[in-house]
Amino acid sequence: MKNSEKALKKLPKKWIINLIFTVALIALVIYTLEGSTINPLRVKQIPFIIAAFFRGFADILWPALFGFDGYQFNESIIYLALQTLSIGFFGTLLGAILAIPVAFLASRNIVGKHLAKVGSVLLVIIRVFPEIILAYILVKGLGIGSITGILVIGIHSVGMLGKLFAETIDEMDRSSIEALEAVGANGLQKVRYGILPQILPLMTSITLYRLDINVRSATVLGAIGAGGLGVLLTVFSDPPAWDILATIMVAIMAMVMIVDTVSSKLREKLI
Repeated sequence: MKNSEKALKKLPKKWIINLIFTVALIALVIYTLEGSTINPLRVKQIPFIIAAFFRGFADILWPALFGFDGYQFNESIIYLALQTLSIGFFGTLLGAILAIPVAFLASRNIVGKHLAKVGSVLLVIIRVFPEIILAYILVKGLGIGSITGILVIGIHSVGMLGKLFAETIDEMDRSSIEALEAVGANGLQKVRYGILPQILPLMTSITLYRLDINVRSATVLGAIGAGGLGVLLTVFSDPPAWDILATIMVAIMAMVMIVDTVSSKLREKLI
């Protein structure tokens, strides 16, 4: 018993470190808030804005949603929702394809510890650029449209997908690769028969998670010219047309729920 008490006393007092860290964090938050201002008039408007937004759900514009009664289908909110979904899907597909070779380059199991650092640095550089900044750059160079949105999502997805793919490769069982090496398999055969069968299910599951994120991102990116529903959100937000905005939100919620349900079912089958 005495030995146990002595051992406990010798342990570092983590509560002191935690207390110092908490106090420092609170002080940092207080310092960052210094000089910030809140407009009381705008704060008072928040309840009225929320109420006006929810009243818009009572005036859903069904013709604009589905494209009838004077509306063309290619001008409807459903059409733009499908366009947004396509941007998210093809952007994710592009990102997954580009991430695979980069993931192999960043995997210690494949290229060794030193060369893997090069791939890891490349993935960090890709992740450094926020989607919005990347979208502004590509919109200036390629113009407004869906292709720009696909490229933005695809390039930005490479950073995270490549990192997760590389970790998947590093955690795989090497026994199958060693068996292939023993029978004289070349590099391509080791990838085809030893690596891909192990990692493809998990990589597909990771890609489906990323698809959920990218569909939401595609909506936001449309606001700066990347196509889809975001264009309408920008047009009808200033001044706000609550009936249109509420109709757009119905389409976004339906789209996100469908993507989430389908991707969840697919992940259940894969894992």
